[in-house]
Order: sequence, then structure tokens, then C-alpha cells
Amino acid sequence: MRSPAKVNLMLSVHGPREDGFHELTSLVAATGFGDELRVRPAESDSLECTDAGLPAGRENLVLRAAEVFRRRSGLDLCFAVFLEKRIPVGAGLGGGSGNAAAALQAMNRLAGEPLDGEALGEAAAELGSDCAFFLDGRPAVLRGRGERVELLPAEASERLAGRRLLLFKPGFAISTAWAYGRLRSEESPGDYEPEAVAQARLEGFLGGGPVEDLLVNNFEPAVGRKFPAIPLLLEDLQEMGVPCRMSGSGSCCFALPDEEGPPVEKINGCIRAAWGEEAFFVETFVFGTKT
Repeated sequence: MRSPAKVNLMLSVHGPREDGFHELTSLVAATGFGDELRVRPAESDSLECTDAGLPAGRENLVLRAAEVFRRRSGLDLCFAVFLEKRIPVGAGLGGGSGNAAAALQAMNRLAGEPLDGEALGEAAAELGSDCAFFLDGRPAVLRGRGERVELLPAEASERLAGRRLLLFKPGFAISTAWAYGRLRSEESPGDYEPEAVAQARLEGFLGGGPVEDLLVNNFEPAVGRKFPAIPLLLEDLQEMGVPCRMSGSGSCCFALPDEEGPPVEKINGCIRAAWGEEAFFVETFVFGTKT
């Protein structure tokens, strides 16, 4: 199973909810870069991963997916999973959520598909706010806490399909829980964005506006006050004419270079100069069709 990374081309967080989550509007897209899972029936659940630092116990969403699948399907089945991990951890690229969704789909297929599409979506939403997006993987708008998935109209999706995409990450990770806590803190007044503002921006893109006008992430000010290396690099790239933003709650960022802008080699050189040779960098593309 492919387990693609995702980017938040737009991420607008509106404020905290009574259930402890945050209300948001986000336009997300899967990428050509990602992990790979191999899943088979087994006598007991197990997870083997190429990244020795990744937790392989019940706290891993892949093994939790097996528990959720058994409970929702009513079948007493276990699975062995091998995870080829390429997506950096703590990057804001949805690696864990994507792994869980891919594992859930694989388990369902191996069991003869006892869960239909709606039941799979409910199981995925139980595992994580953005897991449901990865069941299809086409560009979509996420609302609520991220569990409400609205596929983009075909025309808008086609404008994104195949778009060249750069992913780059500094040598440190950022906890999603920490980033949301930062937004709640008194140090981040005004960092929330009204839903109406985000909706107007989204409608501009859906009406034919350029994707560059869509690129907003209101995590950036809160995260940047703690990790100034991120906004400083993004400012340098934007001055070079490179559309770029942080993805999710960070620390990974992305750029959408075009033929008239700086070559990829120059962009990579700028990233290395700012973040060092240990920085993660990959060139990939945006998926516009079902993954």
C-alpha cells in the first residue's frame, strides 16, 4: 500500500472547540512522496519499521488501526505490518495518519471488505482527525477538526495535479500538540483566523484564482516565535520569488516552484545554507487523482 505524505496548501485555524480540538479549514493534497506498507494476516499483531526510532507498540496508529478494524468488523483477525518509512516524523506531513489509513484499507481488503466506504471513513476518523482524507487522497477541503472531507471539484483538482512540489525540513521536529497549545497561549493573540476569511480565500481559488493566493498557514507566527529558522528561510525564498509555506504544524515546509522562478538547485542551496546539510529535502509532485 502507498502511504503518501500530504501538504496543507492552506491551513486556517479558527479557534478552540468545546471538545478540546480546534476548528479549522484546510485545503490538503497528497504527494508523490511517501511511505509503503506491506500487510499480511498473522497470528498476532506486529509492526516492523525501517525507522528504529519510531514507536512500534500500541501507541503507533498502525497497530491501533488493527484494533479498530477488529472492533468495527466483528472479525477476530490479526495482522503483521512492515513499514518502509520515508516521511520524517514530526514534520506536519500526516505520516502517521496516512500509515493508519493505508493499514486500515489493507486489513479490510485482506478480510474480504466487510467495511463499506462509510464504515471505513468512520473508523479512520476514530483514529485521527485527518485519517479519513487518506482513504481517497484526492485534493480536498477539510473542515471541523479535520475529519469532514470535501473533495475539490474536478476543475480545481486538475489545476493542482502534477504540480511540482518541494518538501524540506530542518533537523528538528515539532509536536502537533505543542503547536496547538501554542495557539491557545497568551503569547499568540490574534493568530487565529476567522472562518469567513478562510472561506473567501478558498472561494477565490475555486473560482479560478492562482494557487499561490491560497497559500496561508496561521501556525507560522506561533511556531516561528519559538523556531525563527523557519520563517527566516521562508522569507528568503519568497524574496527569491518562490511560493512557499510551512505544512501543517511543521516543521516541514513546501514550495511550489515554476519554470520562470529559480532552479531547484538554487532553492536547495538556499535551504542548505540556512538549515545545514542535515536538512531533509525531496522533489516530488501533487497528486490530483485517487491515490
